[in-house]
Amino acid sequence: MKTQKILISGMLLLTLLLGACAPAVGPVEPMPDDSPSVPYPVEDDQEPDQAYPIEETPAQPDSSDASGSVAYITDPVASQDDLLDHAEDMNEFALELYQKLAEQDGNLIYSPFSIYQAFLMVYAGADAETKAEIAQALEIDIDDDEDVHNLMNALNKLLTTKPDYLNENAQPLQFNVANSLWVQQDIEINQAFLDTLSANYNAGLKLVDFSKSEDARQAINLWVAAQTNDKIKDLIPEGLLNELTRLVIANAVYFKGAWQNPFDPNNTASEPFYLLDGSEQAVEMMRNSYTGAALVSEDFQAVKLNYQGGNYAMAVIMPTSDFTGFEQRLDEDALKQILAEFNGIFGQVNLGLPKFKIESTFNLGDQMKALGIQQAFDSQAADFTGISDKMDLYITDVLHKAYIDVNEEGTEAAAATAIAVETTSMPADSWDITIDQPFIYVIYETTTNMVVFMGRVVAP
Repeated sequence: MKTQKILISGMLLLTLLLGACAPAVGPVEPMPDDSPSVPYPVEDDQEPDQAYPIEETPAQPDSSDASGSVAYITDPVASQDDLLDHAEDMNEFALELYQKLAEQDGNLIYSPFSIYQAFLMVYAGADAETKAEIAQALEIDIDDDEDVHNLMNALNKLLTTKPDYLNENAQPLQFNVANSLWVQQDIEINQAFLDTLSANYNAGLKLVDFSKSEDARQAINLWVAAQTNDKIKDLIPEGLLNELTRLVIANAVYFKGAWQNPFDPNNTASEPFYLLDGSEQAVEMMRNSYTGAALVSEDFQAVKLNYQGGNYAMAVIMPTSDFTGFEQRLDEDALKQILAEFNGIFGQVNLGLPKFKIESTFNLGDQMKALGIQQAFDSQAADFTGISDKMDLYITDVLHKAYIDVNEEGTEAAAATAIAVETTSMPADSWDITIDQPFIYVIYETTTNMVVFMGRVVAP
């Protein structure tokens, strides 16, 4: 069985450390180009020590925006053990994906939670071997595939519910998620698929015309920007969508929280940071002394930084030698042990932490294939009959962009994932025709079939 209840924050922490997580939030219509970003005002009655104010969650649209015939389930029921199991499965996926992404050089920020949730929505419409491959990559028991959507909804609710022990004046921690389904107008989508997404992910249905691909791209990108306080822009690049695109499943997550023990900006100074090749780089090093938890071993040093409210934290883990080897050995069990060891430790922490701001962009097709999802990307083998049995669908792109800003006051992070699904351009029938004899031709208006030009060719 899983570790005791107190470890739930630890098991969910990886999502915060690597990206941003989310609760289910109602779908929001795309904002117009001239819509200003939501400000972060300091309320008149705000406590002086609340130096990192959080805006209220925007008002939600009415229920007419829902796509399925089943209303969003606002009170999903799941046992604590099932939630812990689900969190462990997601963390295992997170570490496996990290190993793939870490093969690239440079800084890294991503949200495994956003990617996982987007693929769960795709999974709802998969069948046969395509479904089995996604289930294996996401650590899903295929016999309980219906319950996994309820678990995701319940976990979202858990992640965003304010703990009972917090008083009314506690610093709010903003944690939002939004899901949406962008579908080519005038095509038929299976109702069961729409119901699963509306009931468990509150995913609003947006009808677009992908033959006008630039208009569709801008609408999706504006929606993502609106959900992430303009931190994730241009998620879908030019040229990716086309007239064969049939749907895009989008997920956006946003996190903002203040440190429980904020750093004094007056203590921030330029200090050296030692790179993997042994060279030095000057960084803005924040300094703080506080009572908290830290770990020191032969292989690494680690520190836990709580956010105000105490129900979320960031773990910083620094290998002391052989960074690459440590990184390759870091799996779900190793991370779980590190986070568990923070519990019960209480002492003086004198911390130096660089300020950093990172943005990463990925097309995750190759990484997801490496995790075992092969058929979903194969136009001839993919089985998404759960989405629609009227056309052959397959995944063309998995776009992910993430952002994080860590400074003296706290952390702001955002991420978005978009999965583009196309129909195969291969028709059901085929013909071989050679016009090698005299022929007649007409030019006509297609809605009326009125011929505007007509002729023949007897000698080209």
